[in-house]
Amino acid sequence: MKPYYEDDLVTIFHGRAEDVLPSLDAVDVVITDPPYSEHTHKSVRSAKMLANDRGGRYGADTRRSVDLGFESLTPDLRQFCSKQFARTVRRWVLVFSDVESDHLWREDLIGAGLDYVRTGAWIKVGSTPQFSGDRPATGFEAVTIAHPKGRKRWNGGGKHAVWSVPIVLNRSGNDQRYHTTQKPLPLMDELVSLFSEPGELILDAFGGSGTTALAASRLGRRCVVVEQQEEHCESIVRRLGQQSFDLEGIA
Repeated sequence: MKPYYEDDLVTIFHGRAEDVLPSLDAVDVVITDPPYSEHTHKSVRSAKMLANDRGGRYGADTRRSVDLGFESLTPDLRQFCSKQFARTVRRWVLVFSDVESDHLWREDLIGAGLDYVRTGAWIKVGSTPQFSGDRPATGFEAVTIAHPKGRKRWNGGGKHAVWSVPIVLNRSGNDQRYHTTQKPLPLMDELVSLFSEPGELILDAFGGSGTTALAASRLGRRCVVVEQQEEHCESIVRRLGQQSFDLEGIA
């Protein structure tokens, strides 16, 4: 399959994971953020800030779900990806998910032949509250961590698998919001640093806004990205180009 984009460090494929992954050879690490469960997709609500005399509070139209722009994850796709990750990866597999789906990824990754290692947590600093007020809000997302059988090595020593990083807001530069479920660049910088080495090849099977690829290229890793929607492929290319410009300006 011909890449949509390619430079010295990043290769982007425009297509579905089901079509692209079987054509890929070995990679060192998988770091990816697939679609979440149908329940999570249906639970997303719009929000806006309403001013009051104490500085503001959240309000929302809780009757209206937000269209995330892509379909929720199916069991078949989750099992397919688990097998493809196990087939290609030499070292770590990190998969983001809603908390309720972590055990499903765990079961499928084990079923594909990988060792389950740990479930990490991204603490979503600044995330929206529970608008209905009748239950606690979700404050973190799961990171299911797996590895092929055998010796394991990472760069974090005895650190906990917990990362408290603010969500992406509408800002300028590389941390501008390009995607409805975009992960923050500082978070992906840390995961890339902890679970890979310079020169290694990272696979992101659900590229989205390309933050994993951006972090990889910033830190001297290579990255293969698969993204189904062409508009997001274009955003990734723009972000990579902006990063190159910023680095040249610093030099």
